[in-house]
Amino acid sequence: MNEYRHAKSSPAGGISRRTFLASASAVAVGSVAAPYLSRAGSTDKGINVGLIGVGTRGMMHLKPLLTLSDIRVTAICDLKQDRIEAAQKLVTDVGQPKPLGTTEWKKLLDLKEVDAVISCLPVDEHFRNYMDVLAAGKDLYAEKPMCITLAQCDKLIAAHKKSDRMVHLGFQRRTDPRFADSVKLVHAGEIGELVEGRINWSISWGPLYDWFGKRERSGDWMVEQAVHNWDLLNWATQSRPKCAMGMGMDKFFRDKQTDRNVHDYYAGVLEYENGVVVNIIHSWLAPGRFNKEFTWLIGTKGGVDFNSGLFSYRPEIKKDEHFVFDEQKSDVDSTKLAQEAFFNSVRTRKPSLAGPEVGRQALAACLLMREAVYRRQPVTMKDIS
Repeated sequence: MNEYRHAKSSPAGGISRRTFLASASAVAVGSVAAPYLSRAGSTDKGINVGLIGVGTRGMMHLKPLLTLSDIRVTAICDLKQDRIEAAQKLVTDVGQPKPLGTTEWKKLLDLKEVDAVISCLPVDEHFRNYMDVLAAGKDLYAEKPMCITLAQCDKLIAAHKKSDRMVHLGFQRRTDPRFADSVKLVHAGEIGELVEGRINWSISWGPLYDWFGKRERSGDWMVEQAVHNWDLLNWATQSRPKCAMGMGMDKFFRDKQTDRNVHDYYAGVLEYENGVVVNIIHSWLAPGRFNKEFTWLIGTKGGVDFNSGLFSYRPEIKKDEHFVFDEQKSDVDSTKLAQEAFFNSVRTRKPSLAGPEVGRQALAACLLMREAVYRRQPVTMKDIS
């Protein structure tokens, strides 16, 4: 997810995030009230964190971040001063010193008071920002999708390999027991030989406007939103996408955003190298009672609804359906769990559960489906590589 996921953006668009790179604005009012020593120069085990982008998604990161005892938020970056001030207030309200505020991410990255960065920017800014974070020697929690092209992914992976930094992609499902426990059972053969998957995004609470409505900025919905589902199925099937076909429409909601060019409805079929076939329907046109999002995987013995953790079986298997997690696990904060996994990598210097290679594989599935929808004909991985 990213910082604007549930934002009510203006159809006229907002300030371009590209100005993060070229902004000549001065550091916003506010400074670190009590300087922190960086992790590299301190015996203190705490981690000093800078947030880049504190819109809707950034604030969804900040709130759980402030509940982690050894995490200190030392810097905030956003183009909008009111967002910076709101984020600073949240930090000081829990008793931490006021973090430095800036409108330029490079100024945040220059701070010795920042050990790690959580970045929540529009998709088209990911590559530049993530490369800058690694070049500055900071550990990185990178919101998904990792990049907007495979070429960018390859450059970022190369930069990561040359660095000694931890990179964790924001695929919260990989660190959420509701999904992780289900995937373990699938890998253990619980539903038999894998046959098909089903992805449904029938959404009634949107659509989203601003940069979300521009395919060159968001990558279109096949990338910005469906990346979560494709990462989950890549993980569960332990395979790679082979080919796809699809179709869709990009004509909707232009009365509210005249330059809108994303596919607010599309449907497609993708085949994995191991033969698993996945059907996807993705729509922002659903009536209220049809609002539904799920990812299913079905095998010769049964199937799993990953969103609920429900396992159900063929009649001849004679096994009762069941949920993989109990009530206590049903209301977890998946963002906080992902943060904890990231910070564990930062402390131990062990590779992330959702590293850059995972990000590339997820994007490959997204781009394959997008190309199939755009061409309205079958495509293979060769067509996007």
